[in-house]
Amino acid sequence: MAGKLKIISKVTLFCILFTGLFVILSFSKTSLPPSFERLSHGLIGTIAAFLVTLSFLKYDRKRFSDIQLYFEKKTIGKFLVGIVIGVVLMGLTATGVMYFSHVSIEPNHDANIFRFFIMTSPLILLAFCEELGFRAYPLQILKNKVGIRLSIVITSVLFALYHIVNGWTISSSFFGPGVWGLLFGLAAVYSKGIALPTGIHYAINLTTSAFSGEDNSIALWTVKQTNTSTSIYKGIDLTIVLPSLAILMVAVISIELYMRRKTTANMRFGVMAAEETQHQH
Repeated sequence: MAGKLKIISKVTLFCILFTGLFVILSFSKTSLPPSFERLSHGLIGTIAAFLVTLSFLKYDRKRFSDIQLYFEKKTIGKFLVGIVIGVVLMGLTATGVMYFSHVSIEPNHDANIFRFFIMTSPLILLAFCEELGFRAYPLQILKNKVGIRLSIVITSVLFALYHIVNGWTISSSFFGPGVWGLLFGLAAVYSKGIALPTGIHYAINLTTSAFSGEDNSIALWTVKQTNTSTSIYKGIDLTIVLPSLAILMVAVISIELYMRRKTTANMRFGVMAAEETQHQH
């Protein structure tokens, strides 16, 4: 028990240092033009995550490969698969919101798809720096000590707290990043790296940027409320809660299916190993 608490404290310290360094380095953005805000934010976050990761690996006498952080031939492919998964999930979520809350989505005639992708390209770096900060060292170190389920939950909670520090409300941090963090964590464990969750993360941010209000010339679609009363139930905004609950269900079911599959595979391996030992004797 003491060992588990020690490793949880260590990972918490990692995330605190990453967040703190990120905030401190972000003060350098004040001298940059507003148009470079997203790009500089992603670069600064990546530098902060890399420096903290390098420091902890040096202390542990480990290498980047020990936390499954390296580039391989499949890396780009995993990233692209992640984008597809993220777009599909967000597409289904948007469809559900429109069906249950009577929100309409119309094409933004002022938008330009080429300009949209140029303006949102820094989102790749933003997704990468957060995956590096939460699903690389923290998740991999936790996974080996406290198990897969708990490691995913802990990093998701830390991910939500990180967004609170960055100015998000408590509810939006846990209903948004906190819930999505469960899927990002599972993707990192399943794919043995952060390329897949980075792709999903980027797709989530990209599709979110594609939907906006009427006074946004960058977004591809305009969201309009056709009937406010149908989207509010007892003071709760269904357009926020319903998607979060749906993603939470998908995440929990996916984690449990993965764990059952992993347990079955381990049992089969154990039986095969025992049979091979008997044959040798």
